[in-house]
Amino acid sequence: MQIAHLHNGLSFGSDGNLYVSSSLTDSVLRYNGQTGAFIDTFATEEKGSEPDGLSFGPDGNLYIANFRTNNILRYNGKTGAFIDTFVPSGSGGLNGPVKPIFGTDGNLYVSGLNSNNILRYDGKTGAFIDTFIPAGRGGLNGAGFLAFTEDSTVIPESRMGLAVLALGTVLGTSKVLSRKQKARS
Repeated sequence: MQIAHLHNGLSFGSDGNLYVSSSLTDSVLRYNGQTGAFIDTFATEEKGSEPDGLSFGPDGNLYIANFRTNNILRYNGKTGAFIDTFVPSGSGGLNGPVKPIFGTDGNLYVSGLNSNNILRYDGKTGAFIDTFIPAGRGGLNGAGFLAFTEDSTVIPESRMGLAVLALGTVLGTSKVLSRKQKARS
């Protein structure tokens, strides 16, 4: 009997390859960014951690949200070697992290599916800063994937500021919440 793999997080690395989290195998798989051919298992996590969303940081390292263990781990972006636990379990109320992403301000933003919020962490230390978007604000229910943009054609009324999108993921929810913040120089 073959078990299907869940692939929730994906990100292209600076090498042009595609990195995909495989929740049921507790690993990150690497694929050729041009052909889709499997290259290797880039990183392996503790059994049962359920890696979910992942992204490369400004430092070139790979940051992985672990849904079950409620933390963010950091791996060397070139070798896949474990570096450290960047955001400890439950820090700032982190519960069911889905997608870590670095904002234009250099901080790390993480959506929490179970906590229904967006948390902000120091992009260099992983220390909790604040709850950037609390549960329920603007109808947020089931915080999912995040994206940052300064393109006013993507989000109407954006005035060249930082815009955060939190897309609902529960049962196909399509509510979109945006919060604009003045871009920092």
